[in-house]
Amino acid sequence: MPLFSLPVPARATSVQRGFRCERKYYLTPGDALTLRQRVAWLLRPDRHAQNGPYHISSLYFDDLYDTALRQKQCGALVRDKWRLRWYDGATEKARLERKHKCGDLSRKDQVWLAPEQFRRLCRGDFGCAAGEQAPVWRAFYAAWLRAGLRPVVQVDYDREAFSYAPGNVRVTFDSGLRAARPGSAVLLPVQTDGLTILELKYDGFLPDAAARLFSGMEMTQLAISKYVMARFCLMEHGFS
Repeated sequence: MPLFSLPVPARATSVQRGFRCERKYYLTPGDALTLRQRVAWLLRPDRHAQNGPYHISSLYFDDLYDTALRQKQCGALVRDKWRLRWYDGATEKARLERKHKCGDLSRKDQVWLAPEQFRRLCRGDFGCAAGEQAPVWRAFYAAWLRAGLRPVVQVDYDREAFSYAPGNVRVTFDSGLRAARPGSAVLLPVQTDGLTILELKYDGFLPDAAARLFSGMEMTQLAISKYVMARFCLMEHGFS
C-alpha cells in the first residue's frame, strides 16, 4: 500500500470558485488513533465539535432510475447528490443540500429548512419547493420534475472534526455508520470492518504544516461513498 502523498496544486486559483479538494481514506483503528493525536496537536475542533464527537443524519434522495447510485458506481466524473442533513437529532435546524462533485473537487450548496418543509420532504412531498426562489430550491424542484426524486435512505454516523484556517483545511473521522429506510427508526449497522473513514478537505492547497501530519501514514485514496454503502446495506436486508 503506497504511502500517503498529495499532488497539491501550487496556487489556490487552480480550484474552481466555490469548489474544495476532497479526499477520502480508510484507517485501521491503530492508524486512526495515531492520526487523531497528530491532528489534534495542530488543528482545532471545528464549530460542530466543541463538545467532542457529534452525530450526523442525512436523508438522501435519488431518482426513479437511481442515477446518483449508478453514477457513483461507474465512476462518473461529474455528479450531484441531494440530501437533507441535520446534527445531533436537531431536525429543526435541518438543511437541504446539493453536493456537486467534479473529480476530486466538490461544492456544497445549501438552504435552511422550516420544520414543516423538513417534514414534508421526509415524506416525499415536494410541493413545498414549488414556490421557493432560492437557486438550490429551484434546482431541487426541477430535478424532482425531471426524474422523480424520492427519499431512498437515511445515513447516520458519528464524526470527530478538526479545522485549520490556512487553506481552510478540514479533517474528519467518521465511524459507527448506520442505515435506515426513510421514515424508519430502525438503524442497521453498515459493515466497515472496524475501519474509520477519514475525509480531508481544503481550498486549493494543503499547507505544509498540515501535510506533514500525514507523513509516513500508509493511506490510499479511495472512492468511498456512505450513500452507496448504506443503499447496499438496505439491499442486503431485503429493501430496494
